[in-house]
Amino acid sequence: MSIIALFNAAKEYFENRRTNQIFRQLDDHYLKDIGFHRDNGHIRPLAGNKDIENEVKGNTQIPPGEQPSDG
Repeated sequence: MSIIALFNAAKEYFENRRTNQIFRQLDDHYLKDIGFHRDNGHIRPLAGNKDIENEVKGNTQIPPGEQPSDG
């Protein structure tokens, strides 16, 4: 790992830590307003995990009658 990558990893860690500290201070109502919720002491997005959603979308087939037309 290069020294630049190490500095970037440290920077990202401290930014995430600061963001989590700020989120922990917010009321549940404010968290919901900005799209997050508190789950067992962790702050999680309301929309869920986007990786899982993209995986499900990729495998979902649209019935022939509901496919968009090219015209």
